[in-house]
Amino acid sequence: MEGGVFGGAVVLLVVGFVGLMVVLVVFSYLQAKKRREELAAFAASRGWTYAASDQRLVDRFEGAPFGRGDDRRATNVVYGHHADRPFVAFDYQYETTSGTGEDRRTTTHTYSVVCLALGVTVPSLSVSPENVFGRFFGRLTNSDIELELEDFNRAFTVTSTDRKFASDVLHPQMMEMLLQWPDLAWRLERDSILVFRTGRHAIPEIDGKLAVMDQILAAVPEFVWQSLGGRS
Repeated sequence: MEGGVFGGAVVLLVVGFVGLMVVLVVFSYLQAKKRREELAAFAASRGWTYAASDQRLVDRFEGAPFGRGDDRRATNVVYGHHADRPFVAFDYQYETTSGTGEDRRTTTHTYSVVCLALGVTVPSLSVSPENVFGRFFGRLTNSDIELELEDFNRAFTVTSTDRKFASDVLHPQMMEMLLQWPDLAWRLERDSILVFRTGRHAIPEIDGKLAVMDQILAAVPEFVWQSLGGRS
């Protein structure tokens, strides 16, 4: 009798667990659907364009977080124009695996990316919040550029294909401004400026990031744009 009761309890537990998983899957699907609809409506209200996905963006950019892992995807894409410059905002995802056999685990990494066209091709320049690993790796490979403002050096990791370009762009006034946003990660790459963070992008965030990029570009000295054959 006790065995039967115990067996019945196990069955109920399994059924309850399966039921909970079904509920979570359905909830996740409905939430994702709601977000797609909200993004599409927001884009339409601004005269922008929404696409559920665009795989062309997966290989469009270089450097972290791009080019990593497997099953790379660009989803919830919003295309538009800001101050006469085309931009695109999207969720970027990739997967990594760890362990073997029964201990094998798959992790999905998600990033919010907003990219604004520059109208001119530039050397690569990356500015990201400092961390112990980044500082150690940068100094080990001599890729972490040290600038004249020590507070900035402690707050950010800077890498570039052109150290003079990095120094010209990151002048003292620019560095002081960037210290207002200690969590901001951005990059100049090819013909674009990108701002990115972990997680999915939110509707109000798009305008905010575009405004931040405006301030960064406005702070780049005119002689830098002229040397590149363009203007901010």
